[in-house]
Amino acid sequence: MSSQLRILIMLHDVDLLLRELKNQEARKVEERHGFKLVSHSQELIQARNELVSKLEPMHLTRYERLMSKYGRAIVPVVHGVCGGCFIVLPTGEAYQKDKNDRVSNCANCGRYLYWID
Repeated sequence: MSSQLRILIMLHDVDLLLRELKNQEARKVEERHGFKLVSHSQELIQARNELVSKLEPMHLTRYERLMSKYGRAIVPVVHGVCGGCFIVLPTGEAYQKDKNDRVSNCANCGRYLYWID
């Protein structure tokens, strides 16, 4: 897997965790059901900053734009279908052997793609 793609996936996971921690409605529901919430937001922010420092600037800019537009910037491709916009990707792209060895985007929605076989 491409190192930049791996960093993008990790950054996406950290951002989604941070979003969940900030979601106050979810916290109230969990507390009502007896779950104790543990906040590790400082550790997550530090991890995010480390990942951002390793990411190429062009990928970071595009990633942040996609996150603000869609809420999810990176989606899986399953059976040749983009997990974001559910369009069938071009056959030539679906049958490449090095799909995860490079950073690719959906031709329709622009989200970053990672392939699940």
